[in-house]
Amino acid sequence: MNRSRATRIVLYAALIFLAGAITGALVAPMIGRSFMRLPDSQQMSRHMLDHLRSGLNLTDEQMAKIRPLIEKTCADMETIHRETTRRAMDRIAETNTKIAAFLTPEQKAKFEKMEAEHRNRIRHIHHFAAPPGTLPP
Repeated sequence: MNRSRATRIVLYAALIFLAGAITGALVAPMIGRSFMRLPDSQQMSRHMLDHLRSGLNLTDEQMAKIRPLIEKTCADMETIHRETTRRAMDRIAETNTKIAAFLTPEQKAKFEKMEAEHRNRIRHIHHFAAPPGTLPP
């Protein structure tokens, strides 16, 4: 194989790799948002009921008795998630307040800016990942 042909093969491979990397960088966030989104309680209960019905061949009578249990559990899970997220955010805010007490005025300003940027990133993520009404402050 001559040098020109080897160079072209390497160039084509590099272009293919680059095209894949660019495509991945553009497409991955869109795919990730839909996969990372938590289902709401209705979606979760519907999925669980379908799974139980098909896996156990449940009768309509059994489904009527099981449905309220599943729906209540899924609603409770959504509430637990929301409360846990809020508690974690409160704890982080408490820690940040304690950290700020040790900083110089210049460091505090920079720290506040860093935290504001972090909250914006979290808002963006939770816009796609969290159940409705759970955006951080």
